Amino acid sequence: MTKLAIFLAFIGLAYWYWSGHQPKSTETLEAERLKDNAVTMQRCINQEQRAQAAGGLAGLGDVGSAGVDAESVCAQKNNLHLRDGHWYSGKE
Repeated sequence: MTKLAIFLAFIGLAYWYWSGHQPKSTETLEAERLKDNAVTMQRCINQEQRAQAAGGLAGLGDVGSAGVDAESVCAQKNNLHLRDGHWYSGKE
């Protein structure tokens, strides 16, 4: 019975090691966060530009922050700032 318990423990440890016991590095987490920030900004910029275009076509001056840079509006809205070509959250 003892040999069976040792064997099962060994199999369990081998599976744990094989399945990737290493946690994600902070570099990987940071890269994912920067990618998410870039996607958020791109979506917001696209929405803002569509709103500005729709407001311009309809003759409405106050729709979609007309006349304002979409990038700066979205950066303020999402609390992000551009540094070294990447979008960082305001708390970083």
